[in-house]
Amino acid sequence: QHALLYGLILSFIGCFLLYKGANLLAGSLTAATVASYVLLYTPLKRFTTWNTLIGAIPGALPPLIGWAAAEGRISTLGWILFAILFLWQMPHFFAIAWTHRKDYAQGGFVMLSNADSNGRKVAVQAFLYCIALIVSTLLPVILGYATWIYGTIAIAAGVYILRPSIAFLRESDRTAAARKLFFASIFYLPALLVPLVLDLWLL
Repeated sequence: QHALLYGLILSFIGCFLLYKGANLLAGSLTAATVASYVLLYTPLKRFTTWNTLIGAIPGALPPLIGWAAAEGRISTLGWILFAILFLWQMPHFFAIAWTHRKDYAQGGFVMLSNADSNGRKVAVQAFLYCIALIVSTLLPVILGYATWIYGTIAIAAGVYILRPSIAFLRESDRTAAARKLFFASIFYLPALLVPLVLDLWLL
């Protein structure tokens, strides 16, 4: 109860500060992030494998909060950042879910990895989301927000994360492959976003 009260107070303060310090849209998006994480994602982890997909929504909302705080509205590029963060989370967390599937099962969490005895379904999902992720990272170039300098880096980063996802799809030792995909996903995000920021800022 104390932890719940402490969390609610901090959440309220955070939403209020963004509302007063930035604008109503930023504060509302922050409230939506907290609500969807606490009221949807967290309880759904014990009932449906869709929890990962649903949980990726609050996980991808922070860029929109920052965008709204800075501009007072959400532009196309802000939605692209949301899409990139949303899609990135799927192979990242599928890799975690497969590596720690026994722990999730013991904890009573309903994950796709728990119902997939050989990991094939998890691996296919991770691979398909990697493909979608790579496509989304090229949208800033296609729509004219960034140059092909960033685009080239995005393609190289895409190849970097796609390789372990293919290994996860093919290898019999999926646990080792899942770990490689997990670590690749960690390095992938800053390798992609830092060049994007520099491209937008300098060029």
